[in-house]
Amino acid sequence: MGNSIESRIIVVLGELAVPTADVTPETTFEAMEIDSLLLEELALRLQKSFDIAIESGDLVPEQTVAEAAAVLEDKGVPVA
Repeated sequence: MGNSIESRIIVVLGELAVPTADVTPETTFEAMEIDSLLLEELALRLQKSFDIAIESGDLVPEQTVAEAAAVLEDKGVPVA
């Protein structure tokens, strides 16, 4: 993966039983068939993982994993 934030997002998706074998940074949540409820659960887990606040609407189905990682980076999550 390109950075640790992207990697962590993919790990959490796997914890939520989303198949991640073919997921890349350019894969959208929509392409993974993630609905709004699952996206909210992802946001909650990422909030706990990175100790940040993720607002409703910060993560949307049309986003790629890389775009979501950029949102988290903008919120202060360090890229390792």
